[in-house]
Amino acid sequence: MTTDELIEQTKAYLEAEWELTDLGEPIKIVEIEITIGDCSVTISQHRYLESVLKKEGMEHANPVGMPLDLNVMLEPNPDGGTGNCSNSYAQLIGKLQFIANTTRPNIAYAISKLPFYTANPSMQHVTVLKRVLRYLSGTKSYGITYNDILEHPNQFIGYADAAFANANDHKSTTRYIFKMAGGAVTWYSKKQTVTALSSIEAKYIALSETAREVHWLRTLFQELGFAQALPTKIQGNNEGSIALVKNHQFHKWAKHIRVQFHSMRKQVQ
Repeated sequence: MTTDELIEQTKAYLEAEWELTDLGEPIKIVEIEITIGDCSVTISQHRYLESVLKKEGMEHANPVGMPLDLNVMLEPNPDGGTGNCSNSYAQLIGKLQFIANTTRPNIAYAISKLPFYTANPSMQHVTVLKRVLRYLSGTKSYGITYNDILEHPNQFIGYADAAFANANDHKSTTRYIFKMAGGAVTWYSKKQTVTALSSIEAKYIALSETAREVHWLRTLFQELGFAQALPTKIQGNNEGSIALVKNHQFHKWAKHIRVQFHSMRKQVQ
């Protein structure tokens, strides 16, 4: 048998095996449920959420409309005590972080605030965590739907914001989300590493971190064969921070800001 005949025979065998082992369209990947419609794809975690709620004894909990009560100020455990990273609070935080990072950006902000108290949680922290579960119990069927009928289905857009100066260490929280084809593709909510001196600075830092995500996303999409034909839009809600991006003359406002956050200016240009 010649080499060419062997190659052809191998190809025919592999094609036959592929037809025999073809499992069809995916319906679940790593606890993420996939629903494929005529013109859409939806990802959710309904069954995984049910299992988490059942394990916590909250499958029949009364739902609430928001994952966080904005009137509650989180504080360190006043009773002190020694840390215990193996407690049930830490384990539940890990599960909720997985949910927040995969299909539920609407709880990302709440979950980003709770891990700071993992080593020594108080009853207040447990109550707040249970509230997140109560919110999820009423929104188990929620998911992210991507449609292919939009004008630019492969073009994504970003939204950036920052919550200025929390009550504990006065550091702000960066938040951004990118959407494409009608659904969120990546999102982020995390405390900033530096202490912003104003809301303008906090939102400027958030815009800078969002711009770095844009660079990564555009590179990723290009490697996947979906190069972005147009510039990526980033929507901000603070005129001062936007002016700081566009106008380099605001030296007094920005001379103390780290150089790493000014890299966005070159990307905008």
